[in-house]
Amino acid sequence: MDKKAKKKVLQMIPYGAYVVGTKTPEGTDHLMFGTWLMQTSFKPALVAFALSEDSRTLANVRRSKRFAVSFLASGMKGVAESIVDGSFAKVKTERTPSGLPVVAGGAGWIDCQVLDILDKGDHRIGLAEVVDVGSGPGKLMPLDELKWHYGG
Repeated sequence: MDKKAKKKVLQMIPYGAYVVGTKTPEGTDHLMFGTWLMQTSFKPALVAFALSEDSRTLANVRRSKRFAVSFLASGMKGVAESIVDGSFAKVKTERTPSGLPVVAGGAGWIDCQVLDILDKGDHRIGLAEVVDVGSGPGKLMPLDELKWHYGG
C-alpha cells in the first residue's frame, strides 16, 4: 500500500473538534481534545469515540463507564489549544445533570453511558449510549478550521 496515498485519503474523512469530559478517581474534572466521534445507532442513540490506549481519559472512562462530549463551536480555537496544552483552568466549563464537565458556549454536548470498549488498534473504541444532550449556539467547528490533522 502506498503510505502517502493512505494518509492523504484517510485525512479526507471529515473530523470535528470535540472535548471529552470525565472525572478522575479523586473527583477532579479532566478534559481531553478529540476528533474521532461517530453516531452508530438511532434506537437507542449510540455513539463510538476513539480514545488513545494510554490516555488518562480512557482510564477514567474504564473506571466510571461515563463520559461527556462537548462539540466545540466554530471560532473556539483558543479553547482547543488550551485543552491540548493541558491548561484546563483557562476553559470555562458547565456540568451535565450527571455532573460531568462540558465546555461552556459550545455547539452542544452529549452525556454518555459506556456499553463496551473495543480493545483493538492503538486507540480503544468506546461504544456508548447517549443518555442526555444539550444544544448550544453556533455550528460544530471542523478540525480543518484549526489547520490540524489527526488521521492517516
